[in-house]
Formats: sequence, C-alpha cells, structure tokens
Amino acid sequence: MVDTSGSSVSDTRANIVADVGQQAGLTPIHVALAQACAQISVFAQTETRNLTDCYGAILREDVVAAVNVPSVDNSAMDGYALRLDDIEALPKSGALTIPVAGVSLAGHPFVGEVPVGRAIRIATGAAVPAGADVVIIQENVTANSDESEIRIERDAVARLRRGDNIRRMGEDVKVGSIVLSAGKRLRPQDVAVAAGQGKGGLVVARPLRVAVFSTGDELSVPGDALPPGGIYDSNRFAMIGMMRAIGCDVTDLGLLRDDFDVLQSALGDAAQNHDVILTSGGVSVGKADLLKPVVDSIGEIHAWKLAIKPGKPLMRGKISNCLVLGLPGNPVSVMVSGLLFAVPLLLHMMGARDEDRTAVRFQVPAGFALKRGTGRREWLRARLHRNGNGQLVALPFRSSSSGVLSSMVWAEGLIELAEDRASVGQGDMVDYIPFAGLQAF
Repeated sequence: MVDTSGSSVSDTRANIVADVGQQAGLTPIHVALAQACAQISVFAQTETRNLTDCYGAILREDVVAAVNVPSVDNSAMDGYALRLDDIEALPKSGALTIPVAGVSLAGHPFVGEVPVGRAIRIATGAAVPAGADVVIIQENVTANSDESEIRIERDAVARLRRGDNIRRMGEDVKVGSIVLSAGKRLRPQDVAVAAGQGKGGLVVARPLRVAVFSTGDELSVPGDALPPGGIYDSNRFAMIGMMRAIGCDVTDLGLLRDDFDVLQSALGDAAQNHDVILTSGGVSVGKADLLKPVVDSIGEIHAWKLAIKPGKPLMRGKISNCLVLGLPGNPVSVMVSGLLFAVPLLLHMMGARDEDRTAVRFQVPAGFALKRGTGRREWLRARLHRNGNGQLVALPFRSSSSGVLSSMVWAEGLIELAEDRASVGQGDMVDYIPFAGLQAF
C-alpha cells in the first residue's frame, strides 16, 4: 500500500499515478486496497484467549494499566540503600565506615525506615526502604567478613546523586494508562506487558475462516505421479502459509477442475461457512479462466485487474457475505499479490491498525540499472549485497519471470518501483521491503 499522506506534492503525484492506472483500465494497488477497506467492515466477532494463545492475534480491546510498574520504588542494582544526607555529613577525609542495619530482598522488603547513619543491604528489584534516597552499588563498597558494616571510599561518595540506582514507582507504567491499544497485532513483548498487568487473557479478533483452493487441469497434487506436461500445485501451499501466518483458520479445498459447474458448486458451498475464499488461477481472460464468470453468476464482482507487476489479474468479489479473492496463477504473482493485497485486507477485516498491516519500507542504493515501462507498480525479487566499498546495495534476481518460484527462496525482500518510475540507475535510491517487514513472515 502506498502512503499518500504528507505534502501536496506527494498527493498530486498519487493522483497522477492513479489516473495513469485507471486510464489503462487498471486500478493502482493503493486505490484498490483503500476502496476494499472502506467497503468491507471490520468483523465484530471477538473471543477471549489465554495469554499463551494470543501471540500474533489482533487485540480488540485496549489494555488499561491496573497496577503501577514498578509497584514500589525498587533498586536497579545489588548494593546498599542509605540516606545521602547521612554520608555527606560524615568526615570529609578518608574512607567512610557505615553499619549495616538489615536486608531488603525482592519479595521480602526491609520493614521500617532506614536508621540514621545506617545502610540496608539491597538486592536488584527489592523495595527501597523508607528514608533511603540512594543505592550505592556493591562494587563501590567493601564489606567486612560478616557484612555487618561497609567501607566506602570518599571518591565513590562524591559521585553519588540523590535517586541513583532507584527505579521509581510507576516509572515504567502508570495506573490508568493505555499499555496496549486495540488493533495491535500482539508480539511476545506485548503479551508480556499484559501479563505484567495481571491479565490472564485478552479480547482478540476471532480468526477469519478462509477456504483455499487452486484451479487448473494441468496441476497435480504433490506426492502423486506427474503426468506428461503437468506441474505440481505449489500455489495452494503458499496461500495456506500466508493465511496461517496472520492467524486465519484455513480449510484446504485442494485442487478444483477448470469446470464451470464444479467451481460454482464448490464456491457456493464454501461461501456458506467461510468468511473468505482465496483462490489462485482462473482470473485472467483465457478460455479456461472461469473464476470471474462463476463468481458473477452467484455473487458479484467489485474489482478486477490491478496496475501491478507481477499479479495484474487479481479479482475481488463477494458471494453472500463471503469475500472472494482470486489471485493470479503464476506462483510469484500469487505470493506478491497475496502479501501486498490479500494479507493487508484480511488484517483490516480482523481489526488491525494501519501500522500493523502495512509493509515496512526503507531506501537503499540500487546495485543495478534498469529501464522499464510506466503505469504499473512493480516489485523485483531482491536481496541486499555489500559492494566493494562496503556499502549495502539492493540487487534483483536474474530473472523477472513470475513463474520462477525459486526466486522467492533466493530473495530476502522486494524492490518496489512506483507506477511512474521509468528507470533506475546504479546508485539511485530505491524502496526496499524486507520479507521480515511483511506481516505474513
């Protein structure tokens, strides 16, 4: 998805680009995705899951802090808690000897105030006793054999400041603050923060129920004998993987023949108990490309053909209340259009925030030169390479064919070229999307 926020220059460019694509009968991907998100509501269904089942789920209710973190002032280091005024009042020459009046451990605090002129042995995470306003780390003192007193050199005292090595109550999280916002896709650290607030479970989006199948009489199931001229179906496994990676419940419908009645029956049945039908193949204009007329016969078509490469023939439709997405048949097109259109749209349906469904992009110098036609947004399979000057540059795969699935194994990300970019020169800056910046990886 293209970010068109910001200056009027970027807005103007986005409008020009949109016009170019639409004049050619194609829809720019950012326009198609924005339209789809506007027309398809966020699903209302939610469920409460135990924390350990929340990783990767979309949070649907804010998590508001019920406790301060830390819950009390505590020590950031192992050492001794004391009153800074007490030691500053001691003789100004030589070392200081201070008696130790007790111990404060994590979960076992020292009870009462620190006696005047005394220190409390304290462990990391332990509550700072009342009256103490500084913790001196144990490396800066010398304890006697029974730890009944400590010796502090004068230069160590001179470096102390009130509050040193003390973590204040609520320093991390304050009661009443929102620690996790609805729409966030939950990572391990997010679940950990919820646990730190005593949450046993969270309200998250119910997984979308997605039916997946491939079409094409030339396809065979992996494991079966391959007939002459046949190819094994790989697209279905890519689609299933992408859907499971974003937390969907997937039904594998297998391979369907290029037959109108077979497809019509299968789609009609699947639409009754799924939220989404995701397919590959059959969405172009060939004689055996039946998916569009099938969907049209029992549902409706909302969008067809995007101004993208690879992946132009991409269909969005609807049967009853079920979204139908028809991805192209070439394997690289399936993955690219799936990652950059289908995945963000389904995350929107589950209530994800914009930032949790948008690909991460950054600019790097190009390690190649290229001339191309304009009007379509293009993604080149790529990886970063350190050139002879030690600089990281983006290099594309040797072939741009959308049938070379091994290129997605070689690649570590995608170079993105805007609709109006006609050329790339050596050293020019290009947008790079690492696979790790895509939500299904």
